[in-house]
Formats: sequence, structure tokens, C-alpha cells
Amino acid sequence: MKRLVALLVGVLVTVSCAHSEQPPGDKNVYTGDTIINNIHNPGRFDPVFRSVVQLNNIRKKTLGTGFIFKNADNHSYALTAQHLCEHRGATFHAHAVPDENNKREEFFAKAIYTSDEESDVCIVRIYDTGKQFPELMFSHSAPKIGDQVMTIGAAVGVFPTKTEGYVIGYDLLGEELEVRAEDTSAKMLLASIPVTGGNSGGPVYNSEFKIVGMLIARHPRYHHSSASVHVETLRVHLERYFGRAGPPLLDNGVSKAGM
Repeated sequence: MKRLVALLVGVLVTVSCAHSEQPPGDKNVYTGDTIINNIHNPGRFDPVFRSVVQLNNIRKKTLGTGFIFKNADNHSYALTAQHLCEHRGATFHAHAVPDENNKREEFFAKAIYTSDEESDVCIVRIYDTGKQFPELMFSHSAPKIGDQVMTIGAAVGVFPTKTEGYVIGYDLLGEELEVRAEDTSAKMLLASIPVTGGNSGGPVYNSEFKIVGMLIARHPRYHHSSASVHVETLRVHLERYFGRAGPPLLDNGVSKAGM
């Protein structure tokens, strides 16, 4: 991870808080499914963006992205980068995508699981969300080199911003030349997705809108490329946390909630 450029930025813009500006009970619901800065397919329907949140670390005043994979007990659970959380207990303001009036709801969130720095995985609980955020699904198969992939994030504070590219390799452009041992998870995913500060923790997903990775860094040499935590490693950490904290989330690599 020291060779990678973490996609983390300070808070560059003041983020509006929708619920603080609206009368109680008067809640706007976004129905447009349109993403700004989607250069190649402007206005294309994409359900993923409704499950992505902008995360502002309250103490560090830094900004990143997270995506919801589970709803339970009126709360939502999101994956994001460990370097955005740093430690369990870190607190955040989680902002939903803007509604049709360009207002966004704000929720309180807390890191409940963090991996080591190398794995760079954090699980965040977002409180009192109900079922506002749809649960994203994880791909049942690993992406192949050449597959199209996309991400949505808070690039330099502009949220939601969508970019896309193609899978170009694994584990810092090396593992695709080697045969992985059986039962060994791929750790990294390299893609030609141009990213910048604020994209950390964003979902990397395929044309079926299923998660194949999570963005954590820009390649230090090839700045047009990005590094992500591979979906196989994400599953390892989800099983590790939910197996310890409660009923397992995954069953033979497939979520009981339909991931």
C-alpha cells in the first residue's frame, strides 16, 4: 500500500444537509437515476448511485466514498477504505446523493470494523436510514482482464461523479502472469479508471451493476489507472466481521440478502 497514492482529500466544499433544511415529515425522494459527469453515457439508468454515500470524517475533516451492502435493524452497512477510517470508532457524516431539488440527506455513521493498512477495508454502520439505500450485490465471479468496470464517488468533492474503464490486471500488474494457489484470494484489482482524491472507498462494478472491487488508490506510476481491493478479499473481511459479530453475511460466497 505504501506504493499507492491513497484517494483521500480534505473537505473542499460545504455539503448541504437536506434534513436540516426541510420541515419534519417533508422528505424529498430522488427518482431520476441520473449521474453527473457521466461523460460516455449521460443520463443512462444506473441503480448503483442510489447506494453510494459521501463520507466526511468528522475528526480528520477528510472526504471519501462508501457503498451500502446490507440493511438491518433500521441501519445501513457500508464498505469503505481503511485509510479513511484509520481505526474502529471513527465517526462520519454520511451524505446521500442529491434529490431533485439538489438537497441531500445527512446521517451519522461510525466505523465498526477495520482491517490492517495493507488490506485497506473498513465497515461503517450508518444509523437510522431505514431502507433508503438499496443493497448492492457482489459479483459471483471474479472480473477478467478486459472487462468493463465503473465507479461512482466524491471526486474532489463533486458527488456523485461516475467514471469508467477496463480491468487491466491484478496485484499491481503481476499476478495475472502467475497461477494462484487454490483457496487463495486475489487481493488487488487494477483498472484503467481515472480517479482522484475523494474516490477512496467507491464501488467498482461491472455492466451487470455487481460489485467486483472497492477503490483505494491511484497507481503511482500510471496515473490513468486505479487500484482496488478485489471482490474476493472483500468477501474475506465481510465473513470475518459478520462471523464474529453475528450471523454470517455470506454463504459459500453468496449473501443471504442476495449479494
